[in-house]
Amino acid sequence: MNQSINHWVFKLLLKNASIWYREQIIHGHVLVDELTGLIKRISLSNTSSADSVINLKGKLIIPSLVDIHCHLRDFEESHKETYETGALAAAAGGFTTIFDMPNKINPINSSKSLNMAVERADRIQSCEIIPYVLLNKGTEASLISNYPYSKAYLGITTGNFRTDVSEVAAFLIQSSGVLAVHCEDNERINNNLKKFQATLENHGKIRDPQSEVLAIKNLLETTKDIVTKGKLHIAHVTLLESIGILHSKNISFEVTPHHLFLNNDDLYQLGVKGKMNPPLRSKLEQKKLLEAFLANQIPIISTDHAPHTKQEKEDLELAGVPGLETCLPLLFHYCKPLDMRKLKLIINALAINPRVLMNLSEKGIIVANEPANLTVIDRKKTKVVRGEDLRTKCKWSPWEGYELLGWPVLTIREGKIAFNDL
Repeated sequence: MNQSINHWVFKLLLKNASIWYREQIIHGHVLVDELTGLIKRISLSNTSSADSVINLKGKLIIPSLVDIHCHLRDFEESHKETYETGALAAAAGGFTTIFDMPNKINPINSSKSLNMAVERADRIQSCEIIPYVLLNKGTEASLISNYPYSKAYLGITTGNFRTDVSEVAAFLIQSSGVLAVHCEDNERINNNLKKFQATLENHGKIRDPQSEVLAIKNLLETTKDIVTKGKLHIAHVTLLESIGILHSKNISFEVTPHHLFLNNDDLYQLGVKGKMNPPLRSKLEQKKLLEAFLANQIPIISTDHAPHTKQEKEDLELAGVPGLETCLPLLFHYCKPLDMRKLKLIINALAINPRVLMNLSEKGIIVANEPANLTVIDRKKTKVVRGEDLRTKCKWSPWEGYELLGWPVLTIREGKIAFNDL
């Protein structure tokens, strides 16, 4: 019987690789077992037999990436993105697991809507998609106490859903799950709308830095005495002041590539393609944010991948930008020269820490008998970002025309090739 099973086992050998192994780079070979989906062996000498061999010629293998903040649209908004196109974009960006936000036209806040999303996600092979549940007054009670991933919106954004801070407090009392929170103070935004006309030029004044700081302070003050088994996580932080507050309270948070590498000066060129919530900040704040990342003060990078069609973006001035395929190249490019310390920061922020926060069973390490979820990077590859070349359905990027150094060229999910650009 064992001989019969072994006959069908497909083994893939990734030879002559640079391998991120126990926080250092070694040069060797990785044998992957497609049947089990596991890493079978890591060796310094090429002694493994395999059904298929890929000579990586020194390219870098790191643990695959995890994005905890995506908007994959689908359902009533499948013209913008579908689970299938979003997963293809994710795999092209080196991701094997992504988390889908619930603020859809018909939000994910009931067992019925959640089951529909899970069933659709389960059909996707190139990338694992895990939906969030929306936390608001309409959310099914059993999901609040039992489902592991929820999202709260303290400030109204795409979808016009809002969560009261008291609902966050109630969640933390009931749940042991992860709650990601969009922190913009809705009252301040509404007051600013009385002062400023709702134009693209005023977007950063309406959703100003203080709207973020106030929302975070109010949230932490309201929840400070709650004993919880849950995890509070703050989405898309844009300010060094916010980072200081969150570090002092040991609260998890994330930063996006567009807030790391763009600022409101870029709006002159980008126009509406640079509109997102929260907005781009000043050049000084962006500089502080990047310095914080390089100083190991930012635990997680997430893309906040939020596609709209080009026409919608221009005509309706909707907030959100795509980012799955450019995230890793941007970090590699702007963190050059890429020494071991910077490489560790990137891997921790995109592969290790997201898995820890979301309690994923895999550790994101490259050792035998761990899941073969791997991203191969060509550190010497230079490519110009072209919207027409992207896998995302919206086919545009705020990084259009940027020439970036360092790109994912092979993504392996559970032992199977999900993306190959070798």
